[in-house]
Amino acid sequence: MKKHHKVPLKIVDIAEEPLEKIPYITAASKDAGISYEWLPIYWGEMLRLPEELDALIIASDLQGIAGHGDAGAEGGAEPPQRLLGEELAESLALLFQIHLPDLDPAKVLVCLCGDLYTDPSKRGSSGDPLPVWRAFRQNFGLVTGVSGNHDLLTNDGQAELGSTDGIHLFSEARTMIYGGLAVAGLGGIIGRADKPNRVEGPDYLGRLRQLLKQAPDILLLHESPEIKPQGLPGNPNIWKELQGASELMVCCGHVHWDKPLFEMNDGLQILNADGRAFIFTAAALD
Repeated sequence: MKKHHKVPLKIVDIAEEPLEKIPYITAASKDAGISYEWLPIYWGEMLRLPEELDALIIASDLQGIAGHGDAGAEGGAEPPQRLLGEELAESLALLFQIHLPDLDPAKVLVCLCGDLYTDPSKRGSSGDPLPVWRAFRQNFGLVTGVSGNHDLLTNDGQAELGSTDGIHLFSEARTMIYGGLAVAGLGGIIGRADKPNRVEGPDYLGRLRQLLKQAPDILLLHESPEIKPQGLPGNPNIWKELQGASELMVCCGHVHWDKPLFEMNDGLQILNADGRAFIFTAAALD
């Protein structure tokens, strides 16, 4: 596959302070009950975003229930629980209206890197992320992404995503072209193949190798590479495979990096979106 740019996409700026934060609850670690958290949304700029796209949204590991469980103003029943990703999709659409009114939501590409479900009563629970995909599709042009190890789509849900215009779940390791970009995706994590969304190491790395040979512009993974010198956790075998890649933007999650962006001099950028969301718009060329 030929490259679609003479020069690659490049993140040149990510704001230090979030544009917005969304409250959510999730299961605390060590069975410590409910944890009250905030999902930050960052605005950034990117060089050489194709003209066909007004913006790029990237998010991963949206494992929460929207809100902080407040009862109604009159002391009534709490509203129905909504997955954090559903709330995020609507909040992003509102932020576009307020801060970026000239941008067309239909020309926004969404990249979801997996783990979009949670049960606040059980940490590490797995379940159906379909409502999150639907919410993003209702608000933006194309929603693409991969499954995390906690995403369990039903057969009907997979069929719906596969047949819905404007949605592309990478259920297999593939590359697609959209808006002048080659976007590749490889879901799941390295692990025992008898568990959901896990692939034995040699198979996973072989699929990753094949995708890298196709020279995509963006590669969506759920599992992050480990970059030991920088203290960034993840899988060291994925990092080994990425060593030869250049002019590539990798988006991933699964584990949290304190600093979301890692860059190499050869044009490789890795954006860890675990528990975060990013809006990227075009930066002016120098």
